[in-house]
Amino acid sequence: MTELDLFHHFIPDIAEMIVNQRERTQDQRTQWKRTVIEHAKSLGPSVCGFIRKTLMVIDNYLEKDEGVEMMRTDAIEIYPCFVAHKPKPEKMQEKEQYFEETGAFPSQIVLDSRGNLIDGYTSYLLAKAHGIQCVPVRSGVRQIVRASHKPGGKLYSWELPSLLIGRVSAGDMAVVRTERGVKVVTVAAVEEYARNESEPLRMVIRVKRGSSKF
Repeated sequence: MTELDLFHHFIPDIAEMIVNQRERTQDQRTQWKRTVIEHAKSLGPSVCGFIRKTLMVIDNYLEKDEGVEMMRTDAIEIYPCFVAHKPKPEKMQEKEQYFEETGAFPSQIVLDSRGNLIDGYTSYLLAKAHGIQCVPVRSGVRQIVRASHKPGGKLYSWELPSLLIGRVSAGDMAVVRTERGVKVVTVAAVEEYARNESEPLRMVIRVKRGSSKF
């Protein structure tokens, strides 16, 4: 039976699943998906693969109002820094186990305005490994700051953690990691990551507005 045959056969059940899941909490949905996947494994690889994809479609439909869209996996661009720093085998094994048990990716795939992946690399790798052609993605921003150790000094680059994105401005004071330890620098500019910075970038630890002292 092809995936198209399966789809036509299960349309009524899929519709009922969507209605039922609307009334459940996130924890209840997760447990339900674990049960479905466990049962699907006994039905053979093709049916199990179809059910996994169906669960992703249901998740995407339920989260439609939360900025989630479906995108072809091969259309996602990967920054060189991700390719050069692949996840450790034990980390991927843990993520693989979660995917096998729940039918869901362990983290959301987040893309910047250019379609480059900025978060969820392990989920992307899982999708590729399992031949999943379309995945749910969100839009996000990867930002860096240009900052100097003293007024008018040479500018260096640091990356902002997700909690600080959109909350930093020129003139702010930032605590950052450097080759010589933790230092305080003055932010000259905040920019969206443009793929031409040296990798890997060190991270900003925290920021204070204006010229306030820490």
